[in-house]
Amino acid sequence: MKNIVVATLFALLAISTPSCKKMLDATSHRAVTEVNMWQNKNDARSGLSACYGLMRAALANENAYWVHGELRGNDFTVTKREDLKAVTASNLNASFTTMDQWRDWRRFYAAIAQCNTTIEKLPLIPGRDYRYSQNEMNCDRSQAIYIRSFLYYYMVRIWGDVPLVTKAGDGTTTSIAREDWRKVLDFAAQQALSAFDGLPWRYDGSFPEAPGQYRGQGVDHHRSITITKGMVYTLAAHIYAWKGDYPNTLKYANLVVDAKSNTQYDFTNTTDVSRIDGTFRGRNNGNIFQVDMNLDHAEISTTGQLEDWTLREPYIPKRESEIYVSKDSILKIYGEAHEQRLANWFTKMEDVYPMFYKLRQLNSDLATNPLDFYSSAIVIFRYEELFLLRAEARARQGMKDLAQADLNAVRNKRGLRDVKVETDGKDLINAIFLERRRELIGEGWYWYDLVHFNKIAEQTPLTQEEVDKGAALWPISQSALNNNRALIQNSFWK
Repeated sequence: MKNIVVATLFALLAISTPSCKKMLDATSHRAVTEVNMWQNKNDARSGLSACYGLMRAALANENAYWVHGELRGNDFTVTKREDLKAVTASNLNASFTTMDQWRDWRRFYAAIAQCNTTIEKLPLIPGRDYRYSQNEMNCDRSQAIYIRSFLYYYMVRIWGDVPLVTKAGDGTTTSIAREDWRKVLDFAAQQALSAFDGLPWRYDGSFPEAPGQYRGQGVDHHRSITITKGMVYTLAAHIYAWKGDYPNTLKYANLVVDAKSNTQYDFTNTTDVSRIDGTFRGRNNGNIFQVDMNLDHAEISTTGQLEDWTLREPYIPKRESEIYVSKDSILKIYGEAHEQRLANWFTKMEDVYPMFYKLRQLNSDLATNPLDFYSSAIVIFRYEELFLLRAEARARQGMKDLAQADLNAVRNKRGLRDVKVETDGKDLINAIFLERRRELIGEGWYWYDLVHFNKIAEQTPLTQEEVDKGAALWPISQSALNNNRALIQNSFWK
C-alpha cells in the first residue's frame, strides 16, 4: 500500500492539533478531506489506504498494541521506566504522557471514521470513473468493512462497552453513549462476515474478486497484509471466542483450516519465527493478518517499537533494556525437555537480565549505529495461534482428542512431545493456556488470555474481587469523559 505512510502522517498531524475537542474527533482526524474527493479510482485507493494507515497509527502509537495486550500480564519485568512500571502494577490512572495515550481511544475512532466514510463513498465512484469497476469497488469496500470490524473487536477487549459509530458524519455529536460490548461484537462479526463475498482468498490473480494484479502488485506484496477471506473467518472465530460462543468459534476456525489449499497458511519453524526477515518481517504463509512496517516503503522507526524496549548491545546502541523476562520465568515457562523456543527467542541467559530476542527486525544483525531502525510488523493473527484457538473451542465442547491433536500440532513444531490429558475439562484447558503463553509471548496476547481464561488473579497482583469490579479493563481517558456527557467511566476506575 504505497499511500499508507502518507495517510499515517495525515493522521498524526491531525491528532496533534490542539483544537480537536470533540469526543470521537472524527472530522479532525480524517486522512483524506471531503473537498474534491471520491471522484475517481485514485481517490478510492487513497481513501482505503487511509483506513489501513489510521489503523496502524492506532495500534503502533507508543507501542499500544503490545502495552494493552501484554505488559499487564507480568511476564515482562521493567528495569527503569516508571510509566511501564505503572502499567505492570495496573496503576492505569497514573499521570504520564504515554499513559494518557494508552487510555485514549481517539486514534481508533479516527480510523473508524475513515472506514465509515470509505464504506459510504466508494459505491459512488464506478459511476464517475469507468476505470474503477464494480468488482474492484466491492473488494475495496469489503476491506474497509473488515478493518472497522477488527477495530471494534480490538477496543472491546480494552475498554469493554464502547460507542458504536457506524455512519459517516460531521463529527460534531458530543453525546454518544457506550453500547454493551456484546452488541458491539455482534455488529463486528456480522459486518466482517458480510465482507466475505467481496474478497479473494489470495491476491494472485486467480480469484474473481481480484483478477489480475491488484493495484499493480503481485501476491507477495499483499500476503498477510491486504484483507482476504481467510482473515474474515479468522476474525469471526476470535470475536465468537471472546463472547464465549465456542460452536461458532470452532465453525469459523474450521473454515480457515479446511481452506488451506486456498489460503496456503502453514506452520512456521521455530528458527524462522525469530530470524531477521522471518515472522515479524512478515508477508509469509505463517502470518494470517499483520499490520506492516515495510522497510522498502520507509514505514519504519528509530524508536517506539518493541525492539527498542527489549534489545541492547550489541544489537542496538543501548546498555540496558527497558524490559526483560527474568531467568526464573523463562525456565519456568520453557521447562520441558527438547523445547526449541528458549534458545531461539532468548539470548544472554548468562547475564543478570536475559534478552528477549524473538522480535529483532533490524536492518543488520548488529545494529550499532544510533540511526539504525526497526521494521517489525504487528502480527495480529498467525496460524499457530489459530490452531490453539481451535484447540480451546474443541476442549470447551468436550472434544478432548481433537483438542489435543491441535495442541500437539503446535507443540511438535517446537520440539515437544505430545501431551496426553487423561481427564476432560480444566486440565486440558490449562494445557492450552500454557501453550499459548509459550508460543505467543511478546505478541500482544497474554493479557487478553488471562482475561479470557479467568486467570488474572492467579498470575498478577490483582485480586479476583478487583477483577469482578472491572480492573481488567482500561479507564476511559479524561478528555473523552469531558467532551461526552453520555460516557460513564469504567466502574473500577471511578
